[in-house]
Amino acid sequence: MDPLLTVDESELSFIESVFRMSTRKDMRSKLGKPIYSCTLYEKVKRATILLDNKDHPILMVSFDSDISGFDHDSIIMNGILPLTTFFLSSSGAISRSR
Repeated sequence: MDPLLTVDESELSFIESVFRMSTRKDMRSKLGKPIYSCTLYEKVKRATILLDNKDHPILMVSFDSDISGFDHDSIIMNGILPLTTFFLSSSGAISRSR
């Protein structure tokens, strides 16, 4: 697997995604809490997932855009979100017990 972005480009993209996700919070009272946002590019589909964690506010995930019939929504809602919720809640419990 070859990266599409350099390290610097990835960092800039991450910063921009955090900013965009923070602007979505402005509509929270009317639309509800943002859960994730997807952008389909020609070469990749990227999801920015809002996490309930101050230290790790978002998770960015990339999917191959060439795979047809691939249910990204199901993978995010039924796979990634439960795993991150479990991991973040259990890691918080571990760090609090030390």
